Amino acid sequence: MKNMTFRKSLTAAAVAASLGFPALAVAQDAQDEANVEEQVERIQVTGSRIKRVDLEGASPVQIISAEDFDEQGRVSVADALRNVTANSFGSFIPSSGSSAQSQSTVSLLGAGSDRTLILLDGKRMAGSPSLGGASVNLSSIPMAAIERIEILKDGASAIYGSDAIAGVINIILKKDYEGASFSVQVGRPEADGADTRQLSFSTGITSDKGSITFVYDHQERGAIFDKAREYTAPSMEDTNGDGLISIYDETVGISYYGATLENPNGGLAASEICGDLTANVDGFVGVLDQGSALGGVGGGEVCGFAYAGVSANQASTNRDSVMTSASYDISDDLELFARGMFSRNDSFGRYAPPAAPWDGVPADSEHNGFGEPVDGYFRWYQIGNRDGEVTDYQQDYMVGLRGYFGESAEWEVSYHKARLDYRSVGRYYLSYAGLYTNEYFDIPLGSETGVDYMRSTIYTENINDFEHINAGLGFAFGELPGGQIQHYVGGEFYDQDFASKYDAQSEAGLIGGSAGNSAAGQRDTTALFYEASLPVTDQINVSAAYRWDDYSDFGSQGTPSVKAEYRPTADLLLRASWSEGFRAPSLSELLASTSFSATFATDYVACRENGIDAADCPERQFDNLIESNSNLGPEESTYINIGAVYSGIENLSVKVDYFDLEVENVISSITVQSLINAEYGGVLEELESRYPGVNLDRNPDGSVAGDVITRSENGAFLSRKGFDVDVEYGIESDYGLFELGLVTTYLTETGEDVYFGGPTQDFTGAPGTPEWRSQFTFNYSVGNFTVNWNTDAIASTAEDQVLDIADGNPQNFRYAFSNHNGTYITHNLNLVYDAGNIGRFNIGARNLFDKGVIKDDAGFWVDDTLYNAGHIGREFYAGYSIQF
Repeated sequence: MKNMTFRKSLTAAAVAASLGFPALAVAQDAQDEANVEEQVERIQVTGSRIKRVDLEGASPVQIISAEDFDEQGRVSVADALRNVTANSFGSFIPSSGSSAQSQSTVSLLGAGSDRTLILLDGKRMAGSPSLGGASVNLSSIPMAAIERIEILKDGASAIYGSDAIAGVINIILKKDYEGASFSVQVGRPEADGADTRQLSFSTGITSDKGSITFVYDHQERGAIFDKAREYTAPSMEDTNGDGLISIYDETVGISYYGATLENPNGGLAASEICGDLTANVDGFVGVLDQGSALGGVGGGEVCGFAYAGVSANQASTNRDSVMTSASYDISDDLELFARGMFSRNDSFGRYAPPAAPWDGVPADSEHNGFGEPVDGYFRWYQIGNRDGEVTDYQQDYMVGLRGYFGESAEWEVSYHKARLDYRSVGRYYLSYAGLYTNEYFDIPLGSETGVDYMRSTIYTENINDFEHINAGLGFAFGELPGGQIQHYVGGEFYDQDFASKYDAQSEAGLIGGSAGNSAAGQRDTTALFYEASLPVTDQINVSAAYRWDDYSDFGSQGTPSVKAEYRPTADLLLRASWSEGFRAPSLSELLASTSFSATFATDYVACRENGIDAADCPERQFDNLIESNSNLGPEESTYINIGAVYSGIENLSVKVDYFDLEVENVISSITVQSLINAEYGGVLEELESRYPGVNLDRNPDGSVAGDVITRSENGAFLSRKGFDVDVEYGIESDYGLFELGLVTTYLTETGEDVYFGGPTQDFTGAPGTPEWRSQFTFNYSVGNFTVNWNTDAIASTAEDQVLDIADGNPQNFRYAFSNHNGTYITHNLNLVYDAGNIGRFNIGARNLFDKGVIKDDAGFWVDDTLYNAGHIGREFYAGYSIQF
């Protein structure tokens, strides 16, 4: 039976037990707390560099142990963190068709993954080069190597520097491991795709002089193809009974990039041979109406192609990781420590044949019936399906010395180096040079020679080199009525060298069905920091910190914080904190070359011109050129936390915290949607004048002309306000051990701009923006048998949002939300039998009751990141592990 440890009082003995440290010997006779404290080794918890006796401090920290991962049936580190309640709006998952298809991230409070700092053993992790070096790829972290994860729900730039705006996630790896263990698990959803396989091996040796730990971890998850789910499989239906099937209005998984021409007289026209293509080439679905998004219902026709018949929406991942850590006591007062981690992650995604414009379709082309050259939108099916293969290599090394002197002083110096080398290959893309060659020499496009000339392979290499030197000194100096004043002073230097290199043909714009440009940059940062903990009385402790960061590319930034703890009784802690924070612009935001994207947006302006109500206006893709901005400055934030921790009832712990985060001068893209919203309200010219370079133009028929040009700027706004609640309770009885837990993150305000620099609005409850997320855990253990039940709940969200400009004043623009979905609940069950020396067996089911995805009124799938459990479906798994 598992041991049960609850924090009845916030003594160090309970802290050590809850973290798995050796039990602390405490004299049986009554002693005052000061004597107990002298026996206790202080520990360091995320959010402070000063070691302390108590786990609970002025900032809330949620701890997830390796055992919790196992009990909840989580597949990976990314899976576990995506499901924490503070990841309020979901986060990026491996998505086929994305340039970052192998990546996974986490976004505390839905503030953005680049505003959540990720640490590894207390040291900053290098950002993914595929994400511009701004966010950490969680897919690179071996789950078997983790001892626990600490989630700091407070701003921490004064401690850790940039990016710690919405909070910090500190991943603690195994150390001092003794023995060996092996585990294996396989999982299979009922629906096709997303199968999982996991295997890990750990071993370690510990002696009086030191220890060494080794971990190997292997994880796989298969791809999910669009055709494997009814809501992503291609479909079309005349839903309004007008005798037409309008693309995007009444279709799923079908694109006008099939064989479509621009009609010289206005609107679009299907190819002259659309019928033949439909009859003889898989994917073509025939002539469809051009729909409201492409110029208006009844104004033209397209030849559609069902790309969802072959494409994958979730990419496969296949990762192997090795981690080793070691420590050695050179003397009683000097310790050497080191860590090395290597991972390789392979990902596969499949997309339909390249979709690319054909400028100047010849007048004598079999597609062209206009007798003059026209532009077209084609699916180059002759080339074949595009396959995206990504290989991520990540190396992370650290070595350092830790020493002690005097009665209280402890110092540490370390060197940390990481190299992330992410490479992607795309096969079967369109070479415009080959197309033009075929046209010039009159080579048939469908011939073997013609296809060979048009077929191209693209290549991208993303590299981020990161070096980090850290030094610090902690000591006690001075005394107050509550005890000694603790100090920590230190500094760090880190250097980042980022490069994203595309093949020359892609950079030159000669590849159809892909886009991208190279970018490169370097920055170094020097930081000095100081922190002090002042025990004003036995019951009151105040701490303060200040950090100064100097960046080589945009200047310096100073950030302070002040925190207070009040313990009126041993069972009650009252806490409060105030901190300032900042986020430095990423190197890609500052220096990236202009790149192309097919960006989704809702064109309210075109719908208004075509007499279509805003509520019925469909979303569509726009050609979008995205520029960097070398003049960006840092974001600045303020985070306030006020809370209480109560443990006065036996085996019960209750934590309640109020948070208030405001970010100003936010770095945000002036998106296609922002430009359309500004135009809808009559302020587009003003926005373009204020930010020269961004641009949206229209053709005489009201459709968007050419490429929309967007870029990032300082000036948006972001706020998050709400409550975190964490309750733990346990009952040990003759019938077994019962443990219950409930964690909830509740948002009372989700403030963001309606359009860049425009009015702000509370988006709580909007599509993809739930008011709260909760996680309930129930564990029951009796004898060698354990039942783990885990429930993830997401609050009701609106299905629809429509821009409302009823009074015509752009400063009063608001989105109106309607048609709310119900609360989204999924259950996970894990059954474990411990057979002792034979090993440990478990079976379980993720999404036990097969909760489906969320759909809008038209039956379209929405927000796959937030409701991804429903997309995978019910998944059964079985595992085995043994320890030696």
